[in-house]
Amino acid sequence: MNIFKKIFFIGAIVLGLVISNTAWAMTPTLSFTPDANNSSYVNLIANGDANANVLFRYNSTVSGLQLKYLGTTNASGYFSYSLRLDDLNIGQYSAASVMVNNQASSDVSWPYASSNSSTNTNLTLNQSSTVVNVGQTITINASNIGTNSLYLSNNSNPQAANISFSGNQISVTGLSSGQTTANVCLVNSNSSSNCASIYIIVQNSSAQTLSFSQNTTSIISGQNTQITISGGSGFYKVQNNSNPNIISTNLNGPTLTLYANGTTGSTTVTICSTDMNICGIVNASIGTYTSSSTGLNFNQPYPSLGTGQTLVVSISGGFGTYYLSSNSNANIVQTYLSTSTITLYGNTPGSSSIVICAPSGSCGTIFVTVSASYGGPISLSQRNVSVMAGQVLGVNITGGRIPYNLIQDNDGIVQYSLKDSVVTVTGVRSGSSSATVCSSTGECIALLVSVSSSGTTVSGVQPVFSQNNVAVNANQTASVYLTGNGGYYISNNSNQNTVAASISGSTLVITGTGIGSANVTVCQTGGQCNTVYITVSNSNVSTVTATAITFDKTYAAVSAGENTTVNIAGGLPNANYVSTNTYADIATASLSGNVLTITGKSTGFTSISVCSSTGNCASLFVIVSAKKVTSTTTNINKYVFTKPLKFGMTSNEVKELQIKLKELGYLTATPTGYYGNQTVAAVKKFQKAKGLEQLGTVGPGTRAALNK
Repeated sequence: MNIFKKIFFIGAIVLGLVISNTAWAMTPTLSFTPDANNSSYVNLIANGDANANVLFRYNSTVSGLQLKYLGTTNASGYFSYSLRLDDLNIGQYSAASVMVNNQASSDVSWPYASSNSSTNTNLTLNQSSTVVNVGQTITINASNIGTNSLYLSNNSNPQAANISFSGNQISVTGLSSGQTTANVCLVNSNSSSNCASIYIIVQNSSAQTLSFSQNTTSIISGQNTQITISGGSGFYKVQNNSNPNIISTNLNGPTLTLYANGTTGSTTVTICSTDMNICGIVNASIGTYTSSSTGLNFNQPYPSLGTGQTLVVSISGGFGTYYLSSNSNANIVQTYLSTSTITLYGNTPGSSSIVICAPSGSCGTIFVTVSASYGGPISLSQRNVSVMAGQVLGVNITGGRIPYNLIQDNDGIVQYSLKDSVVTVTGVRSGSSSATVCSSTGECIALLVSVSSSGTTVSGVQPVFSQNNVAVNANQTASVYLTGNGGYYISNNSNQNTVAASISGSTLVITGTGIGSANVTVCQTGGQCNTVYITVSNSNVSTVTATAITFDKTYAAVSAGENTTVNIAGGLPNANYVSTNTYADIATASLSGNVLTITGKSTGFTSISVCSSTGNCASLFVIVSAKKVTSTTTNINKYVFTKPLKFGMTSNEVKELQIKLKELGYLTATPTGYYGNQTVAAVKKFQKAKGLEQLGTVGPGTRAALNK
């Protein structure tokens, strides 16, 4: 056989394999077109495998990432579906895709805005501002044009840019440095709502665009977010804001602050250097806020740091890219948001509340305290203290550099304790005592305490708690056990709005009533006292650091009545759990160690979330297909194998391989369609029995042995 015949023969084999199993060979496509008869609808067009289920994957501004069953393709693999713009609450310009026969298409931008939007017009553009270099051409897509054509109503500076049209696409070509505004309208329409404007900046061909800490952001109504600008030279200026009534701006040096004035809508903000040599664009929209019970989680919801110090806080929960919604005092704490972490920088002493959100509407708040890293010489609010036996008094530390350190003698006269910048002094018996408070710089100051008798004999030392620092959730109750002389009572609760406390025998019962912190002082017969420190938050507090939860599959596919497994990494080992299952009648899930077992119940789809006890969560889409009809024959499986198979593959042919190996006694696991380690081991056993090289993969020789 000559080389041309060999090429033809190999090509024929490959073509035959593709045709024999198109379910795993064809990647579907997705496109959107306006409905010519009704501007409130859009046509979704998908092409993929024939007679296959079509699932639409999109981002809802209300519910986050969603998966919707639309129907099945026809015998030619074509599918069309009419969507009403307002029904699914799809975020404008968000990514959407389809899954046909479990195969995902490429993401396509959703270019449409809800007809309920206060800024919506009959003619809409996927961007209202753009920055283009000289000689460069960019394309802007128009929607809701129906059967009409587009035309250029006005170009304020045609020497800067040329505008041309092709269907619903607008081409903008940079001609010379400058700026212009192009008004685009629909032919045969006199309504002003059928026109739209494009603000265009044309730069030199060698220029680069400015960089922003967030190029696209969403802001909760009534709040603000800050964006850091970098690049260029000199100062920056807001060159254009396409919708200032919805979102207004304030520029202070390299910091752009966006204020959400309206309740819905979006804007495009163009920022340039003052010499107009370099520009960039920020897209902003107004999002929604959901209750904190479904909000984001932080590994440190109440961080403390000193001025000049940096701290990184991890974020989990929600869907999409996180953004900074508000910072109540940016002069105290500066922030930088990157993927799933926010970096805090202590600028000046004080406190600030920072709200982080996700496009799904989930938000969470970080309460930050910044202390003075060095405020001059260390000093105490009182250096000479007089207390009675059993009395508790707090002494505040200022100046020096945090953290502070306490050096004391256990003289039995005074009990000292240090938390943050407060020394708690408890008188035990008559006498004089001293302690030394030091700064981290080594500078120290003496604290002198005189204890007088209270008229009551004081014996022993203060009561002892089973734990001195307690973390609870709001509405959660915790118990702290006491040992000492007995006859306990609560002497002081510094914040009754945050913590409710009571004594039951030798137990201090603590209930979180609001977010914050409190100090509860408990005394006993004889007057000795001790203090427990309590933090109340909305999320589980743990000293164990959990990593992000991930799955070894992007989604799980299973038939009704059958099982499949998914391996989990991250979270807390042996402490992860199944948090939610959207449709338990579609599939059930159970977790054993790091293996999630999914059982198909009925045709459809569901979303299963797995969480760790620290609040880290991840979701997995599950697709359940119709139950397969199994043969009642007792003969060994007669399936004919035609394709090479190897580790990591997922297909129906892999599942048939597993069925055959199980019938032959080489495999004990349940067939899943995934070529994993157990399948590799079973194939090697089969190959050894047949005198083949034990590779663990299915090649021509192994296929021939399987097909006998």
